[in-house]
Amino acid sequence: MNKNMRIKKAKITKEKRILLMYEQKGKNGWWDEYSMTCSEEPRPEFHQALRDLRTHVLDMCELPETYLDKITVRGVSYSYGGEDDTMGATISASMKLEYSYQALNLVTPHKASAMYCPDTPEDEKQLLTGDCIEALRDLQTECEKYIQGDRAQGSLFPEVNQEAGQGITEAVQLN
Repeated sequence: MNKNMRIKKAKITKEKRILLMYEQKGKNGWWDEYSMTCSEEPRPEFHQALRDLRTHVLDMCELPETYLDKITVRGVSYSYGGEDDTMGATISASMKLEYSYQALNLVTPHKASAMYCPDTPEDEKQLLTGDCIEALRDLQTECEKYIQGDRAQGSLFPEVNQEAGQGITEAVQLN
């Protein structure tokens, strides 16, 4: 992970666009804020990182495991606090309901990766689990890759022009 970048928000919008808010440390040491909303498809690992957070939504919202397939993670809001810029997070998700056309919106309680004050005894009710921290960091890594332009790539040669594409591919391989 990039020590000079902090992801603040990662979200898939209603229009299926990727919304990212992040900070980068400037030359003067201040955190500069940036945001982007982009329709370019992320790497499959981005979507998998969001899916991997479903179990943590169930855990933090104290829902039964049988609800797992009903949960769709929509985004994460990250925060940083204390002397060590300790990461905290809130996960937003939706859950399909059997007797309604609209999904139930879920927002987990905010929890931190460690106590904000190092001298404070650990409190399980305030802390993220180790597995959840790892899953949140995986999403941060995918966000950084997206920001740097590492995204899903469509076919260079559409099916319509398959013969022409093969000819171009063969020409490139010959050179």
